[in-house]
Amino acid sequence: MLALPEGPDSPQRSTVPWTRADVELWLKAAFRAMPFTPIYAPRGNILHAASSEVPDATFDMLAFSGTVLGDKSEDRQAVLVWARAMATKGEVGGSIAEFCRRTRWSRATFDRRRIKVCERIAAAKNVVRAQYEAR
Repeated sequence: MLALPEGPDSPQRSTVPWTRADVELWLKAAFRAMPFTPIYAPRGNILHAASSEVPDATFDMLAFSGTVLGDKSEDRQAVLVWARAMATKGEVGGSIAEFCRRTRWSRATFDRRRIKVCERIAAAKNVVRAQYEAR
């Protein structure tokens, strides 16, 4: 199981399966811990917390989103823009409105796609976990 970051807004994992809400919490946790992390961050084991007090597992969901969605996919960019905007209250990076203007998506389209993407990541996380537990 992933190590949980400490703090009042830390995501909690109580049971399996992963849900969309779990994915959303972990994505926001990563950007709360390091709000200036680029949307297209380094992969896997090269993404580490600058502070030894923040477990590297905080960033696993960022890397996993690239595995599931493709590192530079529009869907990944949308969900990470959303996560950073939510984690920083819109004070860091581009806003959701800017992303929607650039992609010519309505806010409703953005929200529908973001939800589907988070559900897709959660489903992939459950597949990986089931494979790991089957060993």
